[in-house]
Amino acid sequence: MKDKLKRLKDLIIEEDRIPFFWIWSSFSVLSLVIGLLSPFFILNENQVLYLFSSASQVIAAIYGLIITGYIFLRNELDRKADKDDSFEEIVELLKSEYFGSIINISVTTIFGISACFLVIVDEIQNNFILTILINISVATIITVLLLVIFFVIKILNPNSLKIASNRLRNFTANDSSNERGSLENFLTSYNEIEYILEKYGTAFSKNDNSDFQYQNRRKIAKTKLVYILFNEEKITSSLKDNLIKLITLRNGLIHGTNLFVSTNDVLFSQIVLEDLKSALGIL
Repeated sequence: MKDKLKRLKDLIIEEDRIPFFWIWSSFSVLSLVIGLLSPFFILNENQVLYLFSSASQVIAAIYGLIITGYIFLRNELDRKADKDDSFEEIVELLKSEYFGSIINISVTTIFGISACFLVIVDEIQNNFILTILINISVATIITVLLLVIFFVIKILNPNSLKIASNRLRNFTANDSSNERGSLENFLTSYNEIEYILEKYGTAFSKNDNSDFQYQNRRKIAKTKLVYILFNEEKITSSLKDNLIKLITLRNGLIHGTNLFVSTNDVLFSQIVLEDLKSALGIL
């Protein structure tokens, strides 16, 4: 299950790169066509030097502010996950999505500044090459600004946690097209599993040489309790994966807007509960 979540996070990053490439390509082609056939403005040497030196400084300053804000955002997300471990997987997905945006912004910023420098230092008396450099630089600068705007809108979206929760829930659901199951039965089974994990997992974790004082002060995340039981060879690898999947499904369910559980989801929670009781010898 952990590998599946990693693949989902990698997929989010990859998907975020696709529109970035098409946005930049579209602006570059459009800018080149206009610049070569019918340019809107004819710039002299002083205007070129001033505009592109200023543009490189502006996008560098914007990039610095974005990175600073991104660091604070990551810290805030980590604090949210620390306070409530049910947000752990959701926060990981959001961090992956935001990281994908940061990659796009970083690449376009570096390329944009480099293009601006090439325009400034171009000494080849070839108006054709200079025109291409100028128009590609303009297209890249516009792309950077658009990516920054999209990123700011994305992180300021008040429903970002719910959107990530719904995506996580759809990813872990056994059969979203199946008939509706009992949410009460699903949560009843999960709550019993949660109780068992806290009782047995915490007991085994006290034998760990890690920071015991910190563990007593802070509630241990459910996924960590699962790995503690697995490392103590109390549960099998398949049961560990099913528990992680069930925890992820439940977290995406309670924090999202779609409270639908299928009969397969309910049955899955009951099977996992029985397997956990059998593994730990609980009657």
